[in-house]
Amino acid sequence: MIEVRPEGLYVPAADLWLDAREAPGPVFVSHAHGDHLTRSPAVLCTAETAAIAARRGQTPTTLITPAWDEPVSRHDAVVHLRPAGHTLGSAMLVVSSREGTLCYTGDFKRRPNPFSPPVRVPACDVLITECTFGDPRYRFPPDDLIVAALLAFVRDALAEDAVPVVCAYPFGKGQEALWHLLSAGLDVVLHGAIAELTDAHLALGATLPSTGRWRRYVRGALETAVLLTTPGSRKSPMVTALPRRRVCLLTGWALHPGAANIYRDCDLVLPLSDHADFDGLLETVRESGARTIYTVHGTPTFAAHLRAMGIHATHLAAHPQTRTDAVQLALEL
Repeated sequence: MIEVRPEGLYVPAADLWLDAREAPGPVFVSHAHGDHLTRSPAVLCTAETAAIAARRGQTPTTLITPAWDEPVSRHDAVVHLRPAGHTLGSAMLVVSSREGTLCYTGDFKRRPNPFSPPVRVPACDVLITECTFGDPRYRFPPDDLIVAALLAFVRDALAEDAVPVVCAYPFGKGQEALWHLLSAGLDVVLHGAIAELTDAHLALGATLPSTGRWRRYVRGALETAVLLTTPGSRKSPMVTALPRRRVCLLTGWALHPGAANIYRDCDLVLPLSDHADFDGLLETVRESGARTIYTVHGTPTFAAHLRAMGIHATHLAAHPQTRTDAVQLALEL
């Protein structure tokens, strides 16, 4: 049902490649993060992913954008999309053919996302799941506790006449952080990359709380607002030139054993993630009822845990969909 080829993962029954950067045929693109976009001229994805990818210069000549659960005939199979909860427009791919049902999760999270419908895990025979945080040390606290800690950090900084600097990936987590800050009635200034993708969310019909205000960053005009910026820019003059600042980074890698040293330039690191944690991955495997599991986007650890539970699981290691801890940390930094 799935083939590992030099270009990536291929589903013969549907004649589809999965999140392949370079492929000789049509590609399913699970979401619009840069490491998942493709150069293929033929793409299957959600309308939201297509719109955001277009802003990032990805404009395929053939584009199929079905609604949730809308069946699409592909070669010898029927495919449909289900919400993945990772970002606006992120999707899981479900392929039904005479060989059975396959589900490819792409990146996903089970906890609520204000810009995505809830995840609905399909029953399937074969599950291909990301395993970015597929180690037992990655068990995230409830989001409400993380958000409470974030808001306490911001208010403490403001009380000390310091600028609260919150760092988050520009697409997905940036808008989720903005949602929580605005919900608390805070005024927020956005790094240009986050502002541009926030505009994209609004253009696609997403809404933001009106209890706080937001605007694009203008040098020297922070006043008493929160600066919501990218992880990399915390080392730029935008942040380092602030005479008084407190820096908080939002990343699931906050629970990494080396986080204190890796993020030593931050005052606080909180594990707000747009991925499923270890328990969420296990729950997804159980819900799927799949007899065969393949893991991607991480290390072999999660597949080994599944095998110890008596589940047939294999980590697909030597192909473009493999992403190690070191690579992901580099992306966050």
